Amino acid sequence: MFDHLLEKPGFWSRSGPYPDVVLSTRVRLARNLATLPFPGNMDSVETNFLNGMVDRLMQHAEFSGKMSIIRMDQLSTEDKRFLRERNVITRELELSDKSSVMMADDEEFMVLINEEDHLRIQVIKPGFQLTEAYMLANVVDDEINRHISYAYRDDFGYLTACPSNAGTGMRVSTIVHLPMLSLMKNISEVIKMVKEAGGQMKGTMIQGSRTVGNMFILSNRITLGVSEVDIIEEMDRITNMVMDLENEARDDYGVEHRSELEDTIWRSLGVLKFARSISFVEAMENLSMVRLGVILSVIKNIDLWKINDLMVTIQMSHLQKLVSVEFASVEECDSFRAAFLREQLE
Repeated sequence: MFDHLLEKPGFWSRSGPYPDVVLSTRVRLARNLATLPFPGNMDSVETNFLNGMVDRLMQHAEFSGKMSIIRMDQLSTEDKRFLRERNVITRELELSDKSSVMMADDEEFMVLINEEDHLRIQVIKPGFQLTEAYMLANVVDDEINRHISYAYRDDFGYLTACPSNAGTGMRVSTIVHLPMLSLMKNISEVIKMVKEAGGQMKGTMIQGSRTVGNMFILSNRITLGVSEVDIIEEMDRITNMVMDLENEARDDYGVEHRSELEDTIWRSLGVLKFARSISFVEAMENLSMVRLGVILSVIKNIDLWKINDLMVTIQMSHLQKLVSVEFASVEECDSFRAAFLREQLE
């Protein structure tokens, strides 16, 4: 299974609409069984009951035969980290031995089992595809609901372990690349604008107080008292607003500081092509600038999808899968990462 995943492009490597700013779109639906307590309060008997329900679902649902189930207690720590790096599972599942994930063979969708909620349906699409991701998540949701009764109340909607998810139980997010807004130090203002528009914005990877690689997640804040269509429309407005701000910043900064910008881009490419040791954080920072250089046609001989793919494959577990060796130290990983980047970018 892992060899098959490694051969396929990562979750944001593939092409999609508006790929220069939006790397991926995710729709997640939180659902719980009406007959069980939430996962944090379940005992072993109730956990086994939930797993039995999932096994029957795998046999009788319309998508049966087109999915695999991966149980966390049957995986090594390294395998779980690999799945988390690919966004197949969350950190909560990575740390759990009582959880599992149902994954479609084509990776079009997955269902996280016994995470914070009993079931979390997750669809990830490349680029900006809110409606497409929602429609697929809705189809999967309806099919599961034919076999499993959800916890639902007319006044609260779908009942979830965290009250902030009640109502629709739907979280919609987009991962956006905002290097120019970051260079112009406008991120704090953008975060404020997103909040005023009804959403929230945070870095995908944070080191200290700094966001690594200029990657941010935009998502909805409210799930109760609104419809699923309302949430999709809201996230469409917010993502388009942020895309417009980044594109305007690229136009303005690119004209006023072209020489300085090109120097930064070429220096980043130089580091990636000649470094003998490089950390994941440093590699991501430089890949972010090279990605901007490709988009602005400063760099013309590197494909955008190549950079997207590298942002996934330079993670530690991916690199270990590539060489089928577990690194003895972080330093050994950093050395291999540098050699891998040199090979890929030569």
